[in-house]
Amino acid sequence: MPLACRICIATNGLKGSDIAFLAKTEKELIEHFERDHHMPVVRPGETEDEADARFLQKYPEAKTCSKCLASGASWTDKP
Repeated sequence: MPLACRICIATNGLKGSDIAFLAKTEKELIEHFERDHHMPVVRPGETEDEADARFLQKYPEAKTCSKCLASGASWTDKP
């Protein structure tokens, strides 16, 4: 069963044609949160600091993301 992102639904809506592109597994949804919304997800056995470090290694562009900077995300390169 497809898993829909509530953030995407709230900002973009959801059309029937979108269903084919929805995440099929929890792992795909977690990857979507990290990749598209720059939201690190703490995995089992991982601390929040470890999750942030793993996230930044995989998505270093998050450090300078304008949305992340505006929201005050802790991992950004604050001016």
